[in-house]
Amino acid sequence: MSKRAINLSVCVPAFNEEENIEEAVNDLMDVLTEAVAMFEIIIVDDASVDSTLRIATKLSENNKQIKVIRHIKNQGIGTSYRDALAVAEYEYFTWFPSDHENYAKELADCVPYLKNDRVVTSHHLEHDGRPGFRKMISRLYTWILNKSFGMDLKYYNGLTVFPVKVLKSVSLAAKGFAFSAESIIHSVRIGCEVVELSAPLRGRNSGKSKALSLTSILRMCKDISYIYKK
Repeated sequence: MSKRAINLSVCVPAFNEEENIEEAVNDLMDVLTEAVAMFEIIIVDDASVDSTLRIATKLSENNKQIKVIRHIKNQGIGTSYRDALAVAEYEYFTWFPSDHENYAKELADCVPYLKNDRVVTSHHLEHDGRPGFRKMISRLYTWILNKSFGMDLKYYNGLTVFPVKVLKSVSLAAKGFAFSAESIIHSVRIGCEVVELSAPLRGRNSGKSKALSLTSILRMCKDISYIYKK
């Protein structure tokens, strides 16, 4: 892997991921060290009640490229994303899940395609190991977004890299998992092209996804309605 002259800020939103976050961040560190010129990892602890914050703090104490933001109350992954964006110092911005469900190499594969008017995103392969119900909900979600906003994307919740100046020029408000779709839709509205790449899904080592919790689904529906009305 050849290193590119790219500077990248990565948000790692975390809520009760004590069993996964250290491995996720270490994977990121290893891959980004080889893939980009400079990077920072911004961990946002969303009021975890386990040892997530303690682990994140220890990681930041051992590496100046890692920063930690703490929420006193749980505010949702979208808010965590925006809070990291607000302090991002580099020219490109993305996120990486603290459950380590994705391979960090997925971000490295996006790097060669980056331009200041381009969004680079990934979608998962058909046989990605996710439960059938989760795949069905994901397809329905994608179909609704494509029909509602005149888009034709394969997926909206993949790892996506944006030019920071693009994200900071639009109004983001999603509190839940619709943050990714909101970011992509607003970027397209102001003229960015979207490049889609395929990527395998690693799968969680521990715990279960919070994307399909009742709270997450209700937040997502509310966020999509807000995006549509804007």
